Amino acid sequence: MPHFVSTRDENEYNMDDIASDFVCLKVSALKKASQISGQVDRITIGPNLKVNENENEKTENIENEQNSCNVRVPQKSNRPQNKTSVQSGISFSVKKILLECEYQRKEEVQKEIDRRWQQMKESGKAILENMAISRLNMAKERERKIQENNDTILKEQQKAGQEELRRRHERQRELEEYRKKMREKEEVTTKLIILRNLYDIKYRYFAAYSENCKDKNSVAIALSSHAAKLEELNYQMNLIDEKIRADDVTATDLSIIEKIVNEVDEILCSFKSEIDRINVQYEETLIAAENAMHSALQTHKSQGHEIEGNQVACEPVILEQCTHDVQNNASQSYEENQTEVQDENRTVVLNIPKVVPSNANAEESATSESDKDVFYEYADTESLQIYENSKKFLTDYLLSLDEFLQSADTKKFRFECQKAINIPVNAISGINAEHLRDKYERLQNLLIGKSWPNVKQYPQGEAFCKNILSKKIVSQGETLVSSKPKMAFPIAAVVVALWNEHPDFGHLLLSHFHDLCPFTVPVFIPKMVGQSNEDYYKSMGYKYSEDGTVEKHDKYLKRMSGLMRLYASIIITHQRKRIAKSNPHGLQNAWRWLAAVLNIEPRKEITDLCATLLLDILEVSGNALWTAYPKQFYKLLILLTEEYYPRMQNVGFIGGGPLVRLEEFLRNSLTKGSIPPPEGELAQNFW
Repeated sequence: MPHFVSTRDENEYNMDDIASDFVCLKVSALKKASQISGQVDRITIGPNLKVNENENEKTENIENEQNSCNVRVPQKSNRPQNKTSVQSGISFSVKKILLECEYQRKEEVQKEIDRRWQQMKESGKAILENMAISRLNMAKERERKIQENNDTILKEQQKAGQEELRRRHERQRELEEYRKKMREKEEVTTKLIILRNLYDIKYRYFAAYSENCKDKNSVAIALSSHAAKLEELNYQMNLIDEKIRADDVTATDLSIIEKIVNEVDEILCSFKSEIDRINVQYEETLIAAENAMHSALQTHKSQGHEIEGNQVACEPVILEQCTHDVQNNASQSYEENQTEVQDENRTVVLNIPKVVPSNANAEESATSESDKDVFYEYADTESLQIYENSKKFLTDYLLSLDEFLQSADTKKFRFECQKAINIPVNAISGINAEHLRDKYERLQNLLIGKSWPNVKQYPQGEAFCKNILSKKIVSQGETLVSSKPKMAFPIAAVVVALWNEHPDFGHLLLSHFHDLCPFTVPVFIPKMVGQSNEDYYKSMGYKYSEDGTVEKHDKYLKRMSGLMRLYASIIITHQRKRIAKSNPHGLQNAWRWLAAVLNIEPRKEITDLCATLLLDILEVSGNALWTAYPKQFYKLLILLTEEYYPRMQNVGFIGGGPLVRLEEFLRNSLTKGSIPPPEGELAQNFW
């Protein structure tokens, strides 16, 4: 801003003057243009302008003339007029100069702004380019890091894969070692069992040789001389049996039992030699006595016919009395020195009969022993003993009720008892605790004589009701449970509760189970020589219709499956609330059943039955067994899968369904490492 323009008011006034001068200039220019528009016929402005001398002179004259636009109209203001004149007479307005300067300044500012804007554009472009380069570099860096991360992950995965492969190889090697040990242990166990059975057979020979001895007094003395050694061998054999049950046998035990068998064989040979010597001496004594008797008779022939007759008549009396005395002495001596072989579940007693059996009885005894030997191939000694005891118990029980059942006076009472039992048993279900408790209390009150009919009315009324109740419950297994497996658990709950109060009822119930389904023992009865097909099938539990037609195999399997599921449900059932007793027929019986089956060699005619029953007991009690015996039960499943199941396949089978289902169940159980609880099982504190 020039120095002579100093205040704000003057600047505003000068700007007004400049604006008014421009208006005047515009008006003057237009006026002159209108005056000369008729005289100008060429271009007078712009780059194509053509100017001559006359025109230049006119132009100069015009410019030198006083422009009315340059003459400012006097204003009524006392402000000074800022004008400058030069010698040529041309006057200039300071305001115009200032305006031009302002225009120039604006143009320069605008140029500076444009230049700066251009610089900003170029800078922005450079920045964008730098940002693009930076993003590219960042992308490359990110890709590099991602690649490095992927490489690291890949290396870790490869390392993990190698580690997993190594662990898998280790597990495979451990599994192979475990299988090898199991095979070795199985071989040792098999040999042990064979030698154990051989020991039992040789031990039974002592009784057979004792029966063949003619001098019972001498045989007792001979047997007593070996009693101490036999007792020691029996003690060692009991230790071996405990190790077999605990699945803790070794090669050392095998050598020990071989030594035991050899020793008992030596004792048996010695005992046999003594028996032979005793028999020879006895025969020689009898011959000598007979000769002496004949000599005495010949000597006294001359004394008369009457004396001879008396002597002859006395001879058999004397011989009979001597024989009786010898037998009594032998029996008394043996009773003082008899030897017993006992283990946890089996007792073998050497018992020498007091009377020598006749030939017929000897043949019958030999046949019985032969039948037992055949049975031992398809059932272990313990299971066979349980089966025989159950049959005897049931037979004796029914014989004790025979008179009661035949009496016409008890007919109405028997009918009312059956009705009082059938109604609550048929209504048993797991709807709720109150319903189940009601059925138990009705049956319990009937058995203790607190409801009608009163079982105390007849001496055998209680025994009759227990027999009817046990038969009814077992029949529920083959009818109801075979079609609705869930119903086994409420029935089992009532059974266990009644078993707590009436142990004889539990014994009777097991006897009916064993009679109707021997495989609950387990005993897989073979067909005996000379036995008819009907008798054989009935012994296995098959039913015959009135026309003599045997039950179809699939229906038979379904019935046996229902009975086994009910039996297994009883085994795993918990006690009621506030009952401190354990289950009277608990989980150890399921373990014993499985172990007994695995010790029985499969047969073609029972393979599908065996597979069905194995699947039933594993589905029902497998979860409880795995919880109670985790390591041992897993080993048992491995043995069943890898050893026993292939043997079942090799012997052939009637149908493939049971074996396929068993194989699938075993494979799933071992893969998952568990067996789910059975469907329908009641909660532990259900009632």
